[in-house]
Amino acid sequence: MFATVFVRGKRVALREGPGKEFRVLDRYDAGRPIRLLSVDGEWSHVQDDLTRREGWIASHLLSSGKPWSELRGDTPASVEASRENPIEAPRISDTMVVQRIIAESISGYSGSCPCPESRDRAGRRCGRRSAYSKPGGAAPICYPGDVSKAMIDAFRSRL
Repeated sequence: MFATVFVRGKRVALREGPGKEFRVLDRYDAGRPIRLLSVDGEWSHVQDDLTRREGWIASHLLSSGKPWSELRGDTPASVEASRENPIEAPRISDTMVVQRIIAESISGYSGSCPCPESRDRAGRRCGRRSAYSKPGGAAPICYPGDVSKAMIDAFRSRL
């Protein structure tokens, strides 16, 4: 069974043969998984896991472990700092949350007339035929006044 190794570096050349004089078949970036077939001196015969293309890569440009720091461009110090100071996600305004709640409610309605301003399949305004206007059954949220603070908080807790 062949070992999986990972490319170290950017734009690493996959060549036709074991040497710089051979033609470049493809180029790979850090973290690309490839299958190690054999080693010949300073060159490794490999097969790309994705394309199944075989070629040669300089052995010093391969690693047995995925080089996460090269993939993300982080140094060990910046990785450690990011653990100490996590980036806080921006807060979405209440208005945006209300719009998302209304949009999700309307898209979750299976019929063609969830709200009075909606249009039916024939293009007519739904008006009093809408699910919102009829008591009982489905009750889609159509207006900002229908959204409570508890609904906003529940939506935020899902994020």
